[in-house]
Amino acid sequence: MPCRVLLVNPPATRKAYLDTNVNVGTPRLPSLSLAAVGGALRSAGHEPRLLDLDLADVSGEPAAPALEAALADFRPDFIGITSITPTWHAAMEIAAAARRIMPAAKIALGGVHATLFPEETLAGGSVDFAVLGEADFTLNDLIDARSPADVPGLAVSSGGAAARTGPRALIGNLDDLPPPAWDLFDRNRYRMSRLTERRRPGGFLETSRGCPFNCIYCNKSTFGRKFRAKSPPRVLEEIDTMIRVHGFRELHIVDDGFSTDPDRAKEICRLVINSGLKFPFNLFNGIRADRVDEELIVLLKRAGCYQVAFGVESGSDRILESVSKGLARDKVRRAVALCGKHGVETFGFFMIGLPEDTRETVLETIRFAVELDMTISKFDIAVPLPGTAMFETLDSRGLVKSKDWRRYIFHRTDEPLFDHPNLSWNEIADLYRLAYRRVYLRPAFIAKRFVHGLKTGGLLHDAAYFLNARWR
Repeated sequence: MPCRVLLVNPPATRKAYLDTNVNVGTPRLPSLSLAAVGGALRSAGHEPRLLDLDLADVSGEPAAPALEAALADFRPDFIGITSITPTWHAAMEIAAAARRIMPAAKIALGGVHATLFPEETLAGGSVDFAVLGEADFTLNDLIDARSPADVPGLAVSSGGAAARTGPRALIGNLDDLPPPAWDLFDRNRYRMSRLTERRRPGGFLETSRGCPFNCIYCNKSTFGRKFRAKSPPRVLEEIDTMIRVHGFRELHIVDDGFSTDPDRAKEICRLVINSGLKFPFNLFNGIRADRVDEELIVLLKRAGCYQVAFGVESGSDRILESVSKGLARDKVRRAVALCGKHGVETFGFFMIGLPEDTRETVLETIRFAVELDMTISKFDIAVPLPGTAMFETLDSRGLVKSKDWRRYIFHRTDEPLFDHPNLSWNEIADLYRLAYRRVYLRPAFIAKRFVHGLKTGGLLHDAAYFLNARWR
């Protein structure tokens, strides 16, 4: 029997990110995970509807009236809420409100935090099901099952406890996924920083899942360590649908490793080139510098890619080894140089306060960022997110100071989440601000950025970001 399912995105942008010094790259686009779940529900004959409370939060509107109105209008049988660690409390508040308004509706909460802490998720009594791991088809199975106990990948509230139903196998062939239901979103209401977006509306594109590498700051509990990929023809089909049917004008590829299989990445580029589709895109989530060669950069450029992000993390080979990155600085230099040679912008992710960092290694990172002279350099204070080896190590040593997940937001400089072995929190905060000053207040960078703004039409945006930045 078809069911009405309300999919809810909690307020996320403000809760997961503090303002960065240059406001770069805060990802505020239609939720890929909810689009995927919506597509799966629709393929099974159910009726999904989307409520994105992040849009209300960013515009300053209260979330409660929007939730109440959506529930009264749609009268859903199921309510599915997604969250990450920093938004888990907000998701739980939404579940509690939905339970008060519609006590008969079944409420499921998914995402990485629910996967890690299903008992905590179910403890308050507002949530009926914690969805564990890869969740594309879990709601479908739950709706159709005689008993929730028959559905793998769940924790079910039972007598005040959480009863797990057993693990759900990862999807073997990603081509079996239904197309994401992008029509559930009002796409014109979403915005990215102009530093990472050329045209609007933009949308997220997923071409693969899973990462086989072992960086200690990453969580693999949802998509696992095995690299699984959509076939190049399937990727082209999704691109064509997003551009021609749904009206996206720019795409942001958010795979954990788009170029993990470089030959596949090159074939996707060739198919886009031969298709005649013209659209800008970037590799927003970053790729590994050791999975890049000149042929790939040339093909990316020809296909429409204007910006490639790299997870640089540190300018110290010793620190890179300590976080199990499996990457040396020379590989980064080479990859960035190849992008520069072929006119592709570069976006670098750097971390300050990794567990073995010292003041000198952080200064090495800052010097390396200056040396690389990337189009955009983004510094984050390292956050030991639960489910990562970094968190487990610090916690086992008694160094984690808080498990109030609302505080696990990026760029936090006001109070420590953990006691760093080598640096005080004030030192970390000072180095964080110093990094931005050293990179962005160089006369050579300002001149280069001025020319870039003239070429791309982004000069006024650049000026606004610069004037609003907090350099001290």
